[in-house]
Amino acid sequence: MENRSTQEALTTIENLIDSYHPMFKQHRDPVVAEFFDKLTSVINTNNVLILKTIREVSPLKFFVDDYQRGYKWQKHQVEDLLNDIHEFVVENDDFYCLQPVVVKYHAASSEGEKSCWELIDGQQRITTVYMILHYLGKEHYSIDYKTRASSRDFLENRLSETLNFDDWASYINREGNAVFDNVDNYHFYDAYKTIHKWFSDKSNIENDDAKVKWEGKLLNHTKVIWYAAQEGLASVEKQQSIDIFMRINSGKIPLTNAELIKALFLHHVSDDSNKEMALLQQSEMAQQWDAIEHGLQDKEFWGFLQNAKGKHEDETRIEILFDLISAKPNAKKKINIANQNDFYAFNHFNNLVKDNSNERKRQIVKECWNEVRQGYYRLLEWYKNDELYHLTGFLISREINSIRELWALAQGKNKSGFQAELNRIIETKVKGYFTDKETSTLSFSQLQYNSTDRKSIISILMLVNIDVHRRNKTRMSFNAFGNTAWDIEHIHAQNSKPLNDHKHADVWFEEQQKLLLSDHIPIADRTMLTKQLTTWNHSRLIDFDMSKPLYINYLAKLADVVGDFKEDDMNSLDNLCLLSDSLNRGIGNEIFSKKRQMIIQYEKEMNNVGVNYFIPISTKQVFSKYYSVEVSQMHKWSKDDRKGYRDAIVDSLSYYGSVEELK
Repeated sequence: MENRSTQEALTTIENLIDSYHPMFKQHRDPVVAEFFDKLTSVINTNNVLILKTIREVSPLKFFVDDYQRGYKWQKHQVEDLLNDIHEFVVENDDFYCLQPVVVKYHAASSEGEKSCWELIDGQQRITTVYMILHYLGKEHYSIDYKTRASSRDFLENRLSETLNFDDWASYINREGNAVFDNVDNYHFYDAYKTIHKWFSDKSNIENDDAKVKWEGKLLNHTKVIWYAAQEGLASVEKQQSIDIFMRINSGKIPLTNAELIKALFLHHVSDDSNKEMALLQQSEMAQQWDAIEHGLQDKEFWGFLQNAKGKHEDETRIEILFDLISAKPNAKKKINIANQNDFYAFNHFNNLVKDNSNERKRQIVKECWNEVRQGYYRLLEWYKNDELYHLTGFLISREINSIRELWALAQGKNKSGFQAELNRIIETKVKGYFTDKETSTLSFSQLQYNSTDRKSIISILMLVNIDVHRRNKTRMSFNAFGNTAWDIEHIHAQNSKPLNDHKHADVWFEEQQKLLLSDHIPIADRTMLTKQLTTWNHSRLIDFDMSKPLYINYLAKLADVVGDFKEDDMNSLDNLCLLSDSLNRGIGNEIFSKKRQMIIQYEKEMNNVGVNYFIPISTKQVFSKYYSVEVSQMHKWSKDDRKGYRDAIVDSLSYYGSVEELK
């Protein structure tokens, strides 16, 4: 309990300093004035990062400067805050945590004035809590709005009377109230009405006892993360406050778990009794922190750790380590600080530090930081080791296991033991893809091109590509894979659809002419096919129905030349490969030799500036017939070619366990 008493004492001293600051600053004895300045510095240092209850904040004075926008919270945001506090269950030292409040201390300039805190960020939350305290009749802080002088008067003296009016227009039209007609006061009015309605609803607050209990949760078990902006100067100019505000509100959020944890660690890691040593310790940790952040900026490393749906913000990549170490749950619903909220990781480390002596705090922070560093080196080992890289990268990218699950799986295991577990997971998954549910046996035909099996097929084809990289001692790019929208390509194009009328026949005839004029069909076959196609076209112009036998005969001859499968075999895994959806759309329903030429052309274009096609290595090998035992021609995908590709797929999967039944 030592830390809690210390924190309460610091807050009390801070409030006393606020009250007596002008008197001490003007004291005739320079020693007394110097002592007061040093005491103020100590208090401000202790408040760089601290958790404060609403009760501890209540005696303070805030102001919102004129560079900020006004109060904008809507009804649903006010209700969300009320409901969150209402649903929060107090257990032991648990508390409901508001998001960070960024403030800057301003000392009183003359006797009789009170020092105040500039609200750089957190105006909406602090103002809403102010109105709740006002409604409940509890002690509350003051807020001065520099933009509109009437806002403070309205908040302090007019809120209660607004409940007597059904709408804003009625209130403003009352004699003497026109001076309050501005957008800030309108939103204050609307929020206060919402607060009144919420507390009047018996389903929320049944009786006086429930109201007292709710008030206790707000005052004693609701805390803000108090972040005092320190610029290293005794006085910070307004422009610097504006810079901080713009940085926070420019779409980049600096007060993430990472920034809060960094402030927490740097604050407690140093020994205050030795200033030089303290600076050295802080500098060392800051350099190590930057080195980790720099390492995580490697796009291949980062792409390996992430799947497309679960990426951290680029500016705070180190947070992935804090989430893993704190065992942050995946649940999205914000219940309370003990379970889940936006600052789960920060509160994890803060709870470890609190209620300890300063010496023990330093030791805990050093232990925590060592765990962070070791965690980084663990992820780096996964990335640097080719085997672990491909195994973990596959499981994460295909969303079979989250990085949190793999992190937990690795605990207490050496590298070989961890690798064996990863292989076992993939083996189980692979066999599941091919298991016939009725017979419980493995069947290659179990996977077919359809919407149900699409994700499984992509996973299998990805493993085939990984196997090629493994054999070549190269590495597949999970960064490129994760940033590509994938499609499944039929190696041999799907069969032509029946021609129903002359319009469709005209289009099809033109396509066939282009095909036969190309270099993708041997000359002798081209002559024969051109003659049959011309005969059919003349016939269908005379009698469409009578020309159908000629059409069927042409398709049969064409199939002999470019390859043909039974309809059931078209969607088999040995006729499928991976292509990006953009390339797949460009290739369309072409014959094998045409697709082959187009993929070769795409590969050549990759060397051009601004062109970035990602063609999987196994797909390139398919169209070069790398897997075929014998290659007698390159213009069609034959049954022998399919057999060679099928055997290669099974060989790739056998790395993870016996799947000989698939051959």
